[in-house]
Amino acid sequence: MEHGASDGHEDPFEPQTSGSGSVPREKASPDRPAFRGPGEQGTLRSRAVANGLRFLVRPALDRMPATDASLGRLRALTSGAGRAAALETSDDWAADGPVPGLWVGRKRFFDSDHVIYHVHGGGFTFGSPWSHQALASRVAGETGAPVFLPDYRLAPEHPYPAALDDVIAGWHWLIDEGYPPGNIVLSGDSAGGNLAIQLVAHLEAEQAAMPAGVVLLSPWVDMDTTDISARDRAHRDPFLAVGLVELCRRQYAPGVDPDDPWISPVHHVPSPDWPPFLIQVGGAEIFRGGVERLAERFSEHGVRHEFQVWPHQFHVFQVFHPVVPESKVAVRDIGSFIRGCLRG
Repeated sequence: MEHGASDGHEDPFEPQTSGSGSVPREKASPDRPAFRGPGEQGTLRSRAVANGLRFLVRPALDRMPATDASLGRLRALTSGAGRAAALETSDDWAADGPVPGLWVGRKRFFDSDHVIYHVHGGGFTFGSPWSHQALASRVAGETGAPVFLPDYRLAPEHPYPAALDDVIAGWHWLIDEGYPPGNIVLSGDSAGGNLAIQLVAHLEAEQAAMPAGVVLLSPWVDMDTTDISARDRAHRDPFLAVGLVELCRRQYAPGVDPDDPWISPVHHVPSPDWPPFLIQVGGAEIFRGGVERLAERFSEHGVRHEFQVWPHQFHVFQVFHPVVPESKVAVRDIGSFIRGCLRG
């Protein structure tokens, strides 16, 4: 991969960047302040959040028993937290398509002919449009385009390929609603990033039109847990619990070979005909190895992409944009990429 220039100093607001080809960009207005970090360890607020996750959330996830009751509590907690943090004052629920979902920002940007199709994360077993409502609201504000979050079916009640089938159906529904593929940017975080890549691969197989661009936030791209277990032993992840990751994998795709590219998209053979990608991953998270291998495959096969490793950051750190300066800058960069895709 072609690496950007570095003077050996890791500014927390300057991610380690690599990629191939050129990706669309629309720069922020010059009157916006440029954020600069104080050193190599991340900002004080970033470290405080990471320590809170490491000492409070991670132990709770490690101890969580693999029961239906635990999964139910996790689903309620993530959705409730998202609702509490959301900037939207009212829900805009759509139930008229094959897959219900939540519109965020449609009342603010009702005249936009663009849309962002965001597939939420949660290990295929929890998470919901509401758990990601706050992040979607911020992205809508950065881009001036509404965000649609499909409420795809979750495992273990609905194992693979139910989630992927729903994401594909939601994509076609948006097109039927009048959004041309070139007016849609696809995005996804964690398990949602996995499903976003699968949607692109499906569209290629069907020789169908592609979205204008794709944003991946800490995508879960490899169901083989060997690398993540080794990384966690070497340096404990602030947030991701290996046991929970393994449980989610078993519930999502029981009996499926972890190397099957339709559950582990790092094994797909990408095409230079794929749309441009922006990929962000935290430097401290155990999914980093799989995402690095995905970026390497993109470079090998001529996929236009920008791959950003944000030093010292954790899994899907962008959701902490209200309090973590690095997260705010990362989301601003997502907005620059999406605007470039939609207006380029």
